[in-house]
Amino acid sequence: MTAAVKTTAPRSEEFLPAKRQRSDNWLVTVLAVVVALLLGAVLMILSDDKVRADLGYFFAAPGDFFADAWNVVSTAYGAMFSGAIFDFSNDGSIGGILGPISSTTFAAAPLICAGLGISLAFRSGLFNIGAEGQVILGAFCSGLVGFDVHLPPGLHLIVAILAGVAGGALWGFIPGVLKARTGAHEVIITIMLNWVAIYGLKYVLSVRGIVDPNNSQASKVVDGNAKLPSMSGLGLNFDLGIVLAVAAGAGVWWLLSRSTIGFRLRTVGANPAAARTAGMAVGASTVQSMVLAGALAGLAGTILTLGGATSYAVTPNISSNVGFDAITVALLGRTSPWGTVFAGLLFGALKAGGRHMETVTQMVASSSGQPGSGIPIDIVTVIEAFIVIFIAAPKLIRGMFRLKARAGGAITGATTNLTVAVTALRKQRVPRHVAIGALLVVLGVLAGLAFALPHRSGSPVTLQFSIGGGGSWTFSARPAVLVLCALAVVAGVLRLTKALGGRWCAALAIFGLVTAFMLWALAGSSSGLNIVSLLQGTLFPSAVPFILAALAGVIGERSGVVNVALEGQLLIGAFVGAVIGTTAGNPWLGVLGGALSGVLLAWVLSVFAIRYLVDQVIVGVVLDVFALGITNFLYNKLLSRPDLTDALNKPAYFSRIKIPLLGDIPIIGPVFFDGTILLYLTYVVVLVAHFALFYTRWGLRVRAVGEHPRAADTVGIKVRKTRYTAVLIAGVLVGLAGAFLVIGTGSQS
Repeated sequence: MTAAVKTTAPRSEEFLPAKRQRSDNWLVTVLAVVVALLLGAVLMILSDDKVRADLGYFFAAPGDFFADAWNVVSTAYGAMFSGAIFDFSNDGSIGGILGPISSTTFAAAPLICAGLGISLAFRSGLFNIGAEGQVILGAFCSGLVGFDVHLPPGLHLIVAILAGVAGGALWGFIPGVLKARTGAHEVIITIMLNWVAIYGLKYVLSVRGIVDPNNSQASKVVDGNAKLPSMSGLGLNFDLGIVLAVAAGAGVWWLLSRSTIGFRLRTVGANPAAARTAGMAVGASTVQSMVLAGALAGLAGTILTLGGATSYAVTPNISSNVGFDAITVALLGRTSPWGTVFAGLLFGALKAGGRHMETVTQMVASSSGQPGSGIPIDIVTVIEAFIVIFIAAPKLIRGMFRLKARAGGAITGATTNLTVAVTALRKQRVPRHVAIGALLVVLGVLAGLAFALPHRSGSPVTLQFSIGGGGSWTFSARPAVLVLCALAVVAGVLRLTKALGGRWCAALAIFGLVTAFMLWALAGSSSGLNIVSLLQGTLFPSAVPFILAALAGVIGERSGVVNVALEGQLLIGAFVGAVIGTTAGNPWLGVLGGALSGVLLAWVLSVFAIRYLVDQVIVGVVLDVFALGITNFLYNKLLSRPDLTDALNKPAYFSRIKIPLLGDIPIIGPVFFDGTILLYLTYVVVLVAHFALFYTRWGLRVRAVGEHPRAADTVGIKVRKTRYTAVLIAGVLVGLAGAFLVIGTGSQS
């Protein structure tokens, strides 16, 4: 006897034609932009002094509120339109008519190029967050060739452009090779390389021969032959940059749609296992994708330097977050080449219009007796974040406007599980312990040659062991440097022979190399180094926010949620903690406010990542962008005003507490037992978190949900509830870390 099987008719939307599905996507995109602009308008209204005053007698005269609110929004968006598209009050000249459009294309060109790089990597199954560093390398390399190499016209420009592209490609090659050879996750590598590029550029710009003798904050100006041709003589910002950007879009479209390489990249991105079964080299495709992505981002940096965005010179902030904004551009364009081009034009219009809006609204505010009450350009960043978050979660927009749902929808893209999946990559040719051991040996030898051989190493080094200037130790730097470099070599040999674990070997090598560098740098210094001050500053206040935020990341990762929004939660926690700590006059209330704000952003992250199944890295990046924009906007709108600084930005802070007896222990006492109450609270949090994760039933469930959610669900564990709880607890910790930055250091912040 066979049981009757009840079948349900498939939803008709699953069989919608491709055209209908595409039109639905465009409709969702348009509605996302509209909703984002409306939310931006609400933010403008609520931050305006006059409108807030109207709320005090809203029921007596509601017309005043609506009239002033409309005036604020219409003035802002009208100025944005006239600064980005067309100014109806222009003077009739070419510059007046086409000037706004040229400003849009000028701002859009680098966004398009960097966005194309992110889209290309995304289509290959990779998440390239390193566009910021790749833009910086491209900008520096093109600028270096531009001012340091002298070539004939035409050739000089071509060589400078190629140098910038090569610089970005090199910065993309590094994470590509590491991903292909070791399985290291590209998100982690590219984030770290961003900081290497940022701080490396600051150092390089201090080197004689590169820095401008007349401007210590910029490099030399590039030669005229290396500048991008422009129409500045007609009062327009049109230059070759937008042509290069559109050409890059066409090239990426052809590569992905019409070439064998593009087919291989798309196949590897869609299903690496199937690609390997078909005989494709997955590792080689990974490297190719990251190199091409880096080259496109390097082209964006080239346009910034040679296009005059920073007066044809390389500056420490030349990227202006183009690499991070490009992530939102790629997501808005749904990682398609032409979609990215149009998204870049939209964001370019927002940026060009935002600058004009800021100027116009400040002039209007000054004329009405409200100086400093204009609308900061940071509102554009907030609007961009809103747009992308709605694009990433189309179910939310469909629910708002009661659109028919269809299969799929959320942007999931590249895999974001930070667990290293070496099985999904090509089999390693060299055993990992051999590669790491050899690397440590080479680094130890090179460090010995670099730090021990120079004449400087023969000078003495003085180390002090108390803050009051008590005991000290003076010795020659060279023998100590040699011993420390030898320690790195020994660690490498131990790893080669598998006599010691990889983490211990890496820790020994890092200690030896870093300490050797410090002694070499201190050699010959008359003041020496105070060990107690160094350690004290390292732990308190510097390490406390890192510890709390890292714990938040660990708890989220253990539950299966990658929290890339830690930076945004820190910003929000610091901002809210400062405001509440000031208005309440109580540091504990400031800490509570910071923690609750961290929970709020964690709730947003968990809803989008857990309920709407949006890619966790995408949500985290967008929330970081949102937090940066909203805090800058509110700071410029409220906290930076002289009449509101004392009322909103002078938080009460905790006093330092020295624990009796323990605080008097030499070296250790001042480091670990002399801080504010939040330092000691951090000790407790670390112990409680460790115990909760590894010795409680809740911790077992969290780890089970993170490691194998289906198995956890099978045994009755509520996966969603467990993940929500873990992410919200993590939000408390990172919000506390943000509040610590302004309240817990023991001094006015």
